[in-house]
Amino acid sequence: MSTESMLWTEVSKSTGIPDALESGLQSFLDYWQSLERECGGTPRKSEFDPLDVARLWRGIAVIEVIREEGRENRFLYRFLGTNHDHVNGASFSGRFMDETLPAAEMGVLEPVFNRVIHSRQPHYWHRRSLMPTLEPEAYERVLVPFLGTGDRVDFLIGYWRWHWRTGIPTGLRLVHDTSANQGVGSPSPASD
Repeated sequence: MSTESMLWTEVSKSTGIPDALESGLQSFLDYWQSLERECGGTPRKSEFDPLDVARLWRGIAVIEVIREEGRENRFLYRFLGTNHDHVNGASFSGRFMDETLPAAEMGVLEPVFNRVIHSRQPHYWHRRSLMPTLEPEAYERVLVPFLGTGDRVDFLIGYWRWHWRTGIPTGLRLVHDTSANQGVGSPSPASD
C-alpha cells in the first residue's frame, strides 16, 4: 500500500527503527523499551508515567483505539501536547482522528496504526510535506503500543518532532527538546 497522501510523503522507505535517532525520539523509544523489558512484553498504559518523559511532553500524543462492532478501528486523540496544537492551529484532544484529518491522510495512517496494534512493535516515520509552503516542512515520529486493561493494544502513544523552515509564523515560541535554557523571548529553533 502506498504511504503517500496529498499532504505528506515518506522521506525514506526504510523498515524498522533507524540506528541513529534524534535525542528526543531516542529517549522516548528507550523509555518504551525499558517498560517492555520490565513487563516482559507489551506494557500497559497504566505503566506509562508522564513524569518519566516530562521533557518530551509537548510532542507526545496519546491515542485510544476505539473498536465498534462492524467498523474499522477508530482513533481518538486522548491527549495531544502543545506542539501538536501549534502545528494543527487548534487543540484536537478529545476528538476522533477521522474528524480532523483528510480522508487521503487517514487512508495512509490507518494501516500503519493497525500494523502497530497487531505487531505490538514500535513504528518510526520520517515524512516531509508535499506542499512547498507548508509549515512544518517535515516531521519524525515514533509510535508505540500499550495494552489497556485486557490483553489487546488499546492505546498508541507517540512522540513527534517537527522540522521547521522558518519557525512559527504566529510568533509563538515552540520549545525545542534541547533548548530548555532559552529565554521566553528567544526565537524559535530551526527545528522541533
